[in-house]
Amino acid sequence: MRRLIGSFAVVAVLIGVLAGPASAASHGRTVVARISGGGTAAMQPGGLAQGITHWGAGVTLYANGTASGHIDCVDQHGGNFPGNVFGAVTSWSPDVGDGLVLNVVGKFVGAGGHPEGTSFRVKIQEFGGAGVGRWTLEVEVAPGVFVKFCVELVTSGQIRIRWA
Repeated sequence: MRRLIGSFAVVAVLIGVLAGPASAASHGRTVVARISGGGTAAMQPGGLAQGITHWGAGVTLYANGTASGHIDCVDQHGGNFPGNVFGAVTSWSPDVGDGLVLNVVGKFVGAGGHPEGTSFRVKIQEFGGAGVGRWTLEVEVAPGVFVKFCVELVTSGQIRIRWA
């Protein structure tokens, strides 16, 4: 089952990375950067969820603040909120600190197996590999109101950015 979930995440990332450039050309948007990566992360104190995440991302950022691509985070059983949160990245902005904010429209599939629509944002504080890459995932609980769901630290793989 883990391999199936991991394979799904890799395929979703590849589709997002490969579809991004064609989509950009057709809309006349200027690419600013591409974010890619995947692996595992450990949830740190400071969020509601605890446990291990398998994750993947393939995102293209455009000069006009829009974005395309996909993010997928699969929280493993044994954590306090096992499930899968995933979706399409629609926009981005610089964070107040040195990072980036990715705004996502997607779904959450919990232990019950029924997908629920959700909006969330991923705030990337640091790009890099194991012990370096870190981000938070915040879920929108009311229009414009976000709750920090998890604080992630990369334990394998990497999250990287390539500026255009």
